[in-house]
Amino acid sequence: MLNRRSLLAVVPGLLLAGRAAVAGTPGIVAQAGFQKELAPFWDQLAMLPSIHEPAREAASDGVCYMFTNKDCAVCQVVHRQFPKGFRKLEMRYVIYPWPGEPYRELNYMYRPETTLADYRTYMDHHLTATVPSDSGAQADLVMAVAADMAAQLVEGDSFGTPFFFHAVEGATPGEMIFSAGDIVAMGPLLDRAA
Repeated sequence: MLNRRSLLAVVPGLLLAGRAAVAGTPGIVAQAGFQKELAPFWDQLAMLPSIHEPAREAASDGVCYMFTNKDCAVCQVVHRQFPKGFRKLEMRYVIYPWPGEPYRELNYMYRPETTLADYRTYMDHHLTATVPSDSGAQADLVMAVAADMAAQLVEGDSFGTPFFFHAVEGATPGEMIFSAGDIVAMGPLLDRAA
């Protein structure tokens, strides 16, 4: 029987979704056996401060959380390749705190009212807005959820950006199908949605 940590032991690097692309829906087929392992993270992700970018068309490809940071080179590639969002995929960007990033800036990005314009300004390294709070509570929450995901899913317990968690409605009403991975794993889904 596979536990959560076996998800990466089966295929190193969490490249399951990328390999599944030729077999069917990207991100879903190869991870079909891991739904019980992935499902608990859906509620945890909903607790995190995220910036919502709606799909440009009907969101038939589901919702995708992306852990990102302005100083991550790969996150910058995704940001540049998809500057106006995705066609059929709702994105929820979660700013993952990097060492030394000021809490006042992070807390500005963690506000419920943070806009897509704020997000783009942040990713372009032009954000000057901050808030008075030096509290690390929100950053700690993001890091705690990420650490839990890494401990449960990632061989070596390391969490890097960008990291994606995708959910789409299944055939049965109320059913959700989950997948997770890095840019290589989720690339086919993102490319198809762009």
